[in-house]
Amino acid sequence: MRLLPFALLASLFATVPLPGQRLATDSVRDDRAFSFYSRGPYRAGIPRPEQILGYDVGEMNTQFALQEKTLLAIADAAKDRVHVEAIGSSYERRTMRLYIVSSPENIARLDAIRADLDRLADPRGASQAELDAIAARTPAVVMVNESVHGNESPGFEAGMQTLYQLAASEEPATLDMLKNTVVVLNPSTNPDGHERFTVWYNSIGVRTPDTFSMEKDEPWSIQGRFNHYRFDMNRDVMTTTQREAQTLVRAMLRWHPMVAIDQHGQVTTYFFPPTAAQLNQNFDQSFVRWMEIFGRANASAFDRYGWMYYSRDIFDFFGPFYWDSWPSLNGAIGMTYETDGGGWKGILWRREDGSIVSFRDGIAKHFTTALATIQTTAEHHAERVRDYLAFRQGAIAAGRTEAMKRVVLVPGSDPGRAAELVATLLRGGIEVRRAKSGFGSARAHAYADDAVCSRRFDAGAYVIDLAQPQGRVAKAVLEPNAGFDSTFVRAQLARYQRNIRRGANAPREGYEFYDVTAWSLPVTFGVEAYWTEDVAGVDGDLLQLPAEEPALPQAQTSARLVGGELLPVDIASGIAGGVARRPQSAYLFSAERNGSARLAYQLLIEGYRVSSATRPVEADGKSWPRGTYIVRVARNDSTLPARIDALARESGVEVTGVNSAFSASAQYGIGSEMIAELKAPRIALVGGDGVSQTSYGAIWWSLERRYGIRFTPVAVRWLASGDLSAFNVIIIPDASGGALNGALGKEGADRLRAWMQAGGTLITMGGASEWAARENVNLTSSRLVGAGAERDTTGIPGATTDTAAAKARGREKTSDRSQAQDDLLATTSPSATNASPVELAGSHFDVALDRTHWLTQGYEQPQITVMMSGSSFFKLSKEGANVGVFPKTGKLYRAGFVWPNNTERLLRGTAFLIEEPIGDGHLVLFANDPMFRGWWRALDRLVLNAVLLGPAM
Repeated sequence: MRLLPFALLASLFATVPLPGQRLATDSVRDDRAFSFYSRGPYRAGIPRPEQILGYDVGEMNTQFALQEKTLLAIADAAKDRVHVEAIGSSYERRTMRLYIVSSPENIARLDAIRADLDRLADPRGASQAELDAIAARTPAVVMVNESVHGNESPGFEAGMQTLYQLAASEEPATLDMLKNTVVVLNPSTNPDGHERFTVWYNSIGVRTPDTFSMEKDEPWSIQGRFNHYRFDMNRDVMTTTQREAQTLVRAMLRWHPMVAIDQHGQVTTYFFPPTAAQLNQNFDQSFVRWMEIFGRANASAFDRYGWMYYSRDIFDFFGPFYWDSWPSLNGAIGMTYETDGGGWKGILWRREDGSIVSFRDGIAKHFTTALATIQTTAEHHAERVRDYLAFRQGAIAAGRTEAMKRVVLVPGSDPGRAAELVATLLRGGIEVRRAKSGFGSARAHAYADDAVCSRRFDAGAYVIDLAQPQGRVAKAVLEPNAGFDSTFVRAQLARYQRNIRRGANAPREGYEFYDVTAWSLPVTFGVEAYWTEDVAGVDGDLLQLPAEEPALPQAQTSARLVGGELLPVDIASGIAGGVARRPQSAYLFSAERNGSARLAYQLLIEGYRVSSATRPVEADGKSWPRGTYIVRVARNDSTLPARIDALARESGVEVTGVNSAFSASAQYGIGSEMIAELKAPRIALVGGDGVSQTSYGAIWWSLERRYGIRFTPVAVRWLASGDLSAFNVIIIPDASGGALNGALGKEGADRLRAWMQAGGTLITMGGASEWAARENVNLTSSRLVGAGAERDTTGIPGATTDTAAAKARGREKTSDRSQAQDDLLATTSPSATNASPVELAGSHFDVALDRTHWLTQGYEQPQITVMMSGSSFFKLSKEGANVGVFPKTGKLYRAGFVWPNNTERLLRGTAFLIEEPIGDGHLVLFANDPMFRGWWRALDRLVLNAVLLGPAM
């Protein structure tokens, strides 16, 4: 594309007014007096970024290969200060590197520094004197992560300027930084998303500041915020499902940062910590004090330029899955910095007051905070190193003294899924031991029902003792329910109480939840778990993964590469007794393992005939649960034994051969009429405008990477005109109901209905289910709770009129005198109502299952736990099967934040999972996003049952 003339660019980037001179409106920019080269002098022979790029940083978005060339050229010219490490690659095979920058003296002894860092990170067995001596000689490690969201591109550019400053400057302050810190620069956390955005933007951008311009409206298929699989990389560090996250976590565990900054964008004005009050309760006041220190340093750096900024506000520090909170739970001071210019705002963006914020502005501010953070760390390096050591020691001590001392995971009916959870913990540096013999606990708390009792655990159980250096992060990701800051909770409840007193059309105060409020990994993986108050001795070795990542050659040959994941233990799989054992009747495998659906699918697409038992069956004298997959020998060719054995090993599934179809005592055998013959699914996955990128991505990644299931991506608009008969399964991920309605209308809904009547299975999730339940769409006889509901004053203080619903619950309203003493509202509206669900950020609830329905095959427990977010609760289907229901009585709430007199009251007795028969086909409706972020392995079988069994039922 054509670039602006150099003279014009120079005027845009370096317009400095003379005294009394008035600037043109579009020239009033934050960076007009800023230079990247004001902190010299600089060493000769080290190229500036623009000398390699061919343009000034900020003039255009830089592609990955050119950034790589620039960084490597700077590093090569400054080998005395810069050490380069290749740490992995993205899914699209872009090499990820770290640039380790420090003084020549520190670079010369980098191996010794790393050994000291390892010792500080695990202080067990060392004397305090020894540790103090190590701390005294160890520089503080600062990690700088750039552009985890690919379209937040200023960080990607700032990395080049930051590396040059540290590699080339002879400024005394910079030399002091190098002496007292080791800077670990990660110039691109999300190379694939950034490249997608950059190529698109550079091909269309004309540098207009108009906010409505096309260059500021990324197409759905571009959306550089996300990685290749459309995962939000700032929500993946806890589970490291994605290759880039795994790579960077390994780097953090290798370098043990004591300060970690994550540079984002784009907000109205620049944000840096301190954060909002909602702080994860595994942090103490020392962490808050350090955030204040760094916040004041950044403020001072910005005040020199008169730049605007803010702190606290909406950015909390609650979830352990961010690139600031997770390093902090490892002992670092992790901080997110959000810049205002560039990224999806383009090269130029006109603010509401008419001033201009530019791409170069955003880069300059990230450059400034990076240097201010490094400099502040250098000035406090001795204290920061000591505090890091104290944090690690404190984690060990807390694991010995706090009530929650140990977590025990039971492999249960799906040892592969339990091993996947253990692998997740190991990737995060958390120590896990596998018991060689049985052991007990006097007080074990069950995750499933909160029961507390003495418990005996068998050999093979996984043990996570929290008295370990990673104890804080282990507790944060494993505890059943995270605690809330009481001040924060009171503030949200006060807003809620005011909101429900307002009129139906009055504006409401927003709530301050930044993300989900529950995430316990044993729950999301669906693994039987207990936490204990005691730590009886356990005989067992610490586990390790067989390789760093599945992409490595040694991983490809590992027997522990199961379902695309590297596991720390062998999983019983393949044909029991070996492939040489040839049964006369059939091969059977239970549906209880997630990998069973993978195996069934792989057999189907290779042309083998597979069936499913819709009732419990008996074969060779053994009882098999409903959902058991049956592969009959006589109905398949002679290649079956070798192939089913190989595929079963890849899927982590144990297969049993049986010699007779005769049922000696049970009602049903494997030749019964209750056996359904499966059809190979032909799947369309719907994407495009209105569909959640992350919901689409989680399904894409799960189907392709974990289960090897093929699908065809189609756009929403295709549903209105395409040949639906090409597929027998269509999946619509979480989406905007309004967008689906606008794109499809009644005609599109009627086309889908006709397709289902002919045998198709439509699977809807979250907002797509809300669309299906609309009156004009009417694909289900369920409707949303609150739709057309009568006024209900339950829980509204000062309501002037009692409603029948409130009276029926015995919650009589009081006069206006019951309002808070410091009431901010003038009155309670006469139309105030609490009849509709208030939006949930993301909380856990129990669901009762219909264990006779084909969708729940493989689930033998009476209830499961799910996450609900948003405000769409579904009334029971009047005509279909309510397969999963939130219980009317008994235990419902499990974890996270809920609204009093609203959430549980309105959620009870509603549907989580509905199967609506439509002609020869089905609508399968999920109230939530069941494969959320790749965390929710517990619900995979429900989705896969819909995919595999739907076309046959």
